[in-house]
Amino acid sequence: MTTIGWIILAILLIPAIGLLVWVVLSASFVRVPPSHYALLLVRGHPTDTTLPPGLHFVFALRRRMVVTYPSVELSYRAGGVSGPADRAGLDCVGEAVPVVLGDRVEATVGYTVRFRLRPDGLRSFHERFGPDGIFGIVRDESALVLSTALGRSGTGVTDLLGEAREVSQAAVADDLAVGLAKDGLELASFVFGAIDLGRTGEVIQAVSRAPHELAQEQAMAAVRAAQAQHDAELVATDSDPWRYRETDLWRELIARREILNVALQSGPRIPGAPGAVPLEDDQRGRGSEPRG
Repeated sequence: MTTIGWIILAILLIPAIGLLVWVVLSASFVRVPPSHYALLLVRGHPTDTTLPPGLHFVFALRRRMVVTYPSVELSYRAGGVSGPADRAGLDCVGEAVPVVLGDRVEATVGYTVRFRLRPDGLRSFHERFGPDGIFGIVRDESALVLSTALGRSGTGVTDLLGEAREVSQAAVADDLAVGLAKDGLELASFVFGAIDLGRTGEVIQAVSRAPHELAQEQAMAAVRAAQAQHDAELVATDSDPWRYRETDLWRELIARREILNVALQSGPRIPGAPGAVPLEDDQRGRGSEPRG
């Protein structure tokens, strides 16, 4: 081949080679979005390589692909409803968990679990659950740990109230941290939410309200005694005492509107009653019929 031929060949090959290199290099750069990890897969199989957020070089000829997982804290809330503060894909709301306590009392427990994925356990997590199984395993594991911890012998209603509630919450959190660690997750916090004890809770509320209701009745008895004494003095000194009490009487009727129905009839009114009109005026308002 002549020199001119080699020159023409070089002119054609060099741009082609440069274009090929540029395509390979551009395809080898992987950008991991913020707040995410990327698990490297080669020929469809997960590897132990976990990429943090940012730009990374992974040679494209390895037939590689990446699967992203969130790197920030996630939350699963059992009980309640979704709110505007919940983040799509990062916060999940489920149903409260029914449990039977160690003293055989039935309860429905709400709680919140905050957790994150461990980068060193991402391969195992991907093989077992995949990107869509994050909240499912947290739901199942937390329900199992909660039912087991609160159902132990010696655990009762008193362990869910007052200072004992914090001790029970810490015990459940310790057991849950061990369970989630086996699944490649790290527990950040566990907090009890609303706990419904059913009829047992109603009894507890009634016992708790009893002293306050008694104090209220005693205070109201003193008020009623003073009001009766004042009314007696008013009757003795005023010729029309009920006009003074009219406003209070109507206020009491309005306060009891749930159990008291007041019907105002349109018939003749009693002369002298509050708001009454003379009998003959009321009859004229209805008209008179001619007599035969």
